[in-house]
Amino acid sequence: MLPDVDSEAAWRGATRCGGRALAWLAVLAGPVLAVAGLVVLQSAGAPPMRDGGAPASSAAPAGWAEMYVRSWLSATRDDSAGVETFFPAGVKLQRAPGTQVPIDTAVVSEVSPDAGSWSVVVVADVLVLQSDGKRRASLLCAQVAMTGAEGAYVATSLPSPVACPGTLGAVDPAYDEAVDPAGPIGQSVAGFLAAYLAGQGQLDRFVSPGASLAPPSPAPFAAVQLTELKTHEKFEPGQAARPTDGTAVHLLVRAGAFDATGQTTPVDYALTLVARAGRWEINRIDPAPLRAGR
Repeated sequence: MLPDVDSEAAWRGATRCGGRALAWLAVLAGPVLAVAGLVVLQSAGAPPMRDGGAPASSAAPAGWAEMYVRSWLSATRDDSAGVETFFPAGVKLQRAPGTQVPIDTAVVSEVSPDAGSWSVVVVADVLVLQSDGKRRASLLCAQVAMTGAEGAYVATSLPSPVACPGTLGAVDPAYDEAVDPAGPIGQSVAGFLAAYLAGQGQLDRFVSPGASLAPPSPAPFAAVQLTELKTHEKFEPGQAARPTDGTAVHLLVRAGAFDATGQTTPVDYALTLVARAGRWEINRIDPAPLRAGR
């Protein structure tokens, strides 16, 4: 859940890279865009079939349900036609325009209890106008019941708000040894992230030969600064400065990534470094940090 935000800040976050004018256009055109997306889905043809002839679960029902939830959350007393595109029975809405805006949606789960029917849970990031005039962002999960045949779908009811999946407790990473950012390991990581995220310098100078580490393009940030480094392995004093070729070290890195305006975004990287010719090189970006006790 996001904290309270004022209107301007909320729209900046909602549109990410776009301007506020585009955000308002998306809000006003929400039901229209949902219907247009439905046409795209329907033109994709009938859903794949199982051997027994029943429609197989696919991305199409989930995407259809996602647009239905977006249209339902966007609908107002002045414009509820988008809901009827998905739920022909329709409903009389009382919400004033602009008081509830879905910013983003994603499918949480999808099940098919029987042939030709689906139950899809969609999570939405929603801005809701508060009594103090501010918009508060929160997550809402809604279950969509729907049926389908020959590439067409229809909701059997309005979306049903349900509990969102819970969040587990914090995971204890298996990186206990602090590393000096100014030391040899820190210098290699700093050079790698500057080249990888900010396009500063040659990436291959910091990467093991044969490692496949293509950087994001275009570079998403203007500068990177290390804030914390920890290793899984324990080094004796001075050992990191004189590594034996082939020695591997697993590292958890936290850095601040700065955009062109000087705003920073914290990022984490789990990295494997391998020593070669007396220096540390990034061998890979690990799929996940090592976990304690595993």
